[in-house]
Amino acid sequence: MAQLPTAVIGLGFMGSRWARALAEHDGARLAAVSDLREELGRDLAERYSTRFIPDPIEAAADADVAAVAVCTPEHLHVDAALAAIEAGHPVMVEKPLAHTVTAAESIRDQAAKLGVPVLAGHILRFEPRYAAVHSAVEAGEIGAVQAVHSERIGLVSDQRVLRGRTSLALYYGVHEMDLCRWYVGEVETLWAACSSGVVAAAGFPVDDLFSVGLRFVSGAHGTSTLGWCLPDSTLGYGITGFTIIGERGVVRVSQADVGLYVVGSKGRRHHDVYYSPEVGGRLFGALGIEVDHFVRVARGAAKPRCTAADGAEAVRLALATENAARTGEVIRP
Repeated sequence: MAQLPTAVIGLGFMGSRWARALAEHDGARLAAVSDLREELGRDLAERYSTRFIPDPIEAAADADVAAVAVCTPEHLHVDAALAAIEAGHPVMVEKPLAHTVTAAESIRDQAAKLGVPVLAGHILRFEPRYAAVHSAVEAGEIGAVQAVHSERIGLVSDQRVLRGRTSLALYYGVHEMDLCRWYVGEVETLWAACSSGVVAAAGFPVDDLFSVGLRFVSGAHGTSTLGWCLPDSTLGYGITGFTIIGERGVVRVSQADVGLYVVGSKGRRHHDVYYSPEVGGRLFGALGIEVDHFVRVARGAAKPRCTAADGAEAVRLALATENAARTGEVIRP
């Protein structure tokens, strides 16, 4: 079978990994890369012996490409995604699907209108532990879901990369909102409170913490704590996990402790063993599973595990969280 020619738009933290994973995939070929930072784009294109296309819209619609991964910052997702969709190219859009509900819905609606598959890049759906939670709930192992609790609280040092360019709800909240819908179903109402000051003191004008309450259409209820205000001395990657309590049991993912650390002359260092670990010179983990799934979607061999509609709902719920915290009202998203 011929390799699938793919393009990657945006070559930052996730885009560079998508480019590498696609270049290493037996069923894909990295046909083009694009980034507004020309030096970065040309360097990566040379590394993988592929084309550099400076204009992201041109790259997304390129006739020699059969699938596109959009990995730009979220406020730049919509134009590149729509260009790919209108060219008939199956597209993966990194989470969050977009920076506003209107932009996310435009991607969703145009994909549905033209019949082009879109994979919303919620990587936790491909992480084996979180996928196992879904399987357990779907199989009825714990009975009907009564309540959920999640926490995703990162470090202030997250801002060394983000530098205040996005909100806590969009960056972390979409993960939790997508998982809640995947595990339990639609959210009927939500309410929230937030605090700020710690991250602002470090020079970034964003909120520190959200506490979110949820009521689902099914009657289940839950809470979620979101943040990025922990000190650098925090062990692991912060405080992260998901608990589901059912009528006959419980299922729990504890993400923060990855089960591996190395102590060297500069102290303790944690390793990624779940998301994009390197084994034998290639990237695997949840990203590898997600990339393989996208290649199958682009070939017509699978339907997106996380659709554009799912991505749009995660954005809606995340932004509703911000609105609820600001107004103090119970929101029906």
